[in-house]
Amino acid sequence: MSNDNKVKKKPGKRLTNKQLSIQKLLPNILTTIGMCAGLTAIRFALEGDWEKAVFAILVAAAFDTIDGLSARLFGASSRFGAELDSLADVISFGVAPAVVIYAWIGQDIIDPAATADDKYLLKWYWIPILAYTTCNALRLARFNVMHGAISPEAKQERDNNYLVGVPAPAAAGLVSMPLAVEFILHRFEVPIRLSEYPYPLLILGWTMVVSVLMISRLPTFSFKNVRFRVPQHQAIIVLLLTSLSVAVFLHEPWIFLFSLGLIYLGSIPFSVWAYGIDKNKDKVKKNA
Repeated sequence: MSNDNKVKKKPGKRLTNKQLSIQKLLPNILTTIGMCAGLTAIRFALEGDWEKAVFAILVAAAFDTIDGLSARLFGASSRFGAELDSLADVISFGVAPAVVIYAWIGQDIIDPAATADDKYLLKWYWIPILAYTTCNALRLARFNVMHGAISPEAKQERDNNYLVGVPAPAAAGLVSMPLAVEFILHRFEVPIRLSEYPYPLLILGWTMVVSVLMISRLPTFSFKNVRFRVPQHQAIIVLLLTSLSVAVFLHEPWIFLFSLGLIYLGSIPFSVWAYGIDKNKDKVKKNA
């Protein structure tokens, strides 16, 4: 057969190995580290080390904030990074806090010496825990859908100062506040265990409240987009307050973190009020 009769194949596209800089990979690296911290919280919970478990969740929340900042700083935002961040958030702020809370309130009931009634009650304890994780996943799914459905023009007009509902990292911190209360009580040698009946009922009720806040339509402040401007003559005051805050955190970390949780709770009604004022101002501008 002659060469003229051979079928000539079109040259295919050469596969190229696209290389990414460390700046582009950094947000995903930080997200992965945060996810590992959330998984480690589950390990600490299984070992009964409650303080380390809660601290690991807080570390995951810190990395969740840092990875977003690094993505915006280096212009490394991507669809892959967004999906990875959502999956990591489900693990660190949906599954990990649920396992920690459930293992904490059930540590005495799981004991072989526990009565049959106690073990039966523990099965009911699992329902609010499931509700929390489910609401966490639903919130993140709603965020992904809303983020992808908004057109570029609408994104420019969207108010980035507010979020819809309580974000997942904040919810993980709020649902962990009862453990912080017990850590503080033990710090001052108060002989009260919140994991003993009837306190778990109150803790599970609080868990349901946080679950509802996650999937609610309440506008909450988006602190990631807040820009603080301090007059030059007041900079020394800000530095002094920062130093005092760090000193308090190092000396009494759980009191400091619990106070932050209370401050955030107090900001929710204020955020609803501020959101209403901003919307009224926008209406006035449009009608003018």
